[in-house]
Amino acid sequence: MLPYPKPLFLLLWLLLGSQLTTQAIPRVAIELQADPVAHTFTCRYTITVPAADTASVLRVNLLRQWHLQRPAAPAQVSRVYYPYFGDTVQQVSVSYPAHRAQHLTLTYSGTLDKNFAPAHVLEFSGHTIWLPFRPQGEYELVDYSLTVQVPASYQVRSTTPPRRHRAGRYAFAGRTSAIEPTAFVARQFYELTTSARPVVAVCKAGLPLLSADSALLPKAQDVIGFYNRTLGRQDPIARFTIFLPGTARDAFGLLDNATVITYPNFDVAQRGEELILAHEISHKWWGYGSVHDESDWLNEAFATYSSMLYLQARGDTTGYRQNYDKLTRTTPGTPPIIGFDRTKYESGMYRRVVYNKGMVVLAALHARVGTAQLYDILAATAARRAPTTTAFLDVVGEVAGPATRAWLLAELSR
Repeated sequence: MLPYPKPLFLLLWLLLGSQLTTQAIPRVAIELQADPVAHTFTCRYTITVPAADTASVLRVNLLRQWHLQRPAAPAQVSRVYYPYFGDTVQQVSVSYPAHRAQHLTLTYSGTLDKNFAPAHVLEFSGHTIWLPFRPQGEYELVDYSLTVQVPASYQVRSTTPPRRHRAGRYAFAGRTSAIEPTAFVARQFYELTTSARPVVAVCKAGLPLLSADSALLPKAQDVIGFYNRTLGRQDPIARFTIFLPGTARDAFGLLDNATVITYPNFDVAQRGEELILAHEISHKWWGYGSVHDESDWLNEAFATYSSMLYLQARGDTTGYRQNYDKLTRTTPGTPPIIGFDRTKYESGMYRRVVYNKGMVVLAALHARVGTAQLYDILAATAARRAPTTTAFLDVVGEVAGPATRAWLLAELSR
């Protein structure tokens, strides 16, 4: 290849630099001080938005129960109603000149609810909603640094190993959604880790691991191995952590290669709990659609069907069919996925459409294109982090052709 003339090379370099700048994502620095005895915390949070973000006003929401120290002028603080929570939040707004990196620092404190602070652990997670976020941006990608200060007799675990740590002070960093930087604080953690790749760890706060807890390790490794060969092959998992905080609420997956399982006596020998584990692990890939509109089916229906594909692949066709039939029975009379607005229906309709009907559509796509091509579609969708139904339809059109794209659009509109 002939070398570019210098002016052309410079132009290409500038264009590439411009593209990289526009693709930059916000950076957040989080400094957390936690008191495990009082269940209280203080947090200093700084968000920096790239200059390429053309918005002239930076707004962040904070739950109203956290005590916010009033930011320095010219920041404005107001109470606004946030439909997704069905409650008001504290909204902090700052105006900036165009084409200048925006940043905002908030300091706030609070006491964790008992659901996140039993006697043996403090849980700072996406479900605690302990971090600010831009409006409708709970799951916006951010690069984060997280420093946690605790009494020297306590330990901290997060989704990544600590970059630095000394007695009572831990530092982590990574990339995840805005509300998902995570910290568990306890006097002691009990942990098991696989020696083979992908590296899987089970981390339990406060109490020794039971046999059912230990069984999570080989099962998770098997699930991840299946996903890495299929839907995640363009972006495979190298390490994964399963947290067992013992806070007895629910289970949820994290983008940053981890899941939190709070159900007591969780046993993957039971098919239903095996499906939950596979569902939550798959959220490593299915967590880029908005939770505020129809795009949420790209998160939940995809995770639901991924877990069923795992059952099918390991030979449990009976389990696949039973779960398919159970979910399918809930879908008659539901509105189309495209244009679905959860605020216009009773709460139960959300799961019937976003989880169950979306699963039925993916199963129909599977039947139409076959297993090999379905995995091609899912792998490309995961690698691109497709955030909208249109983006997914485009992947389907590229992999399976325009006729299948048109067919799928009709199914989603039905």
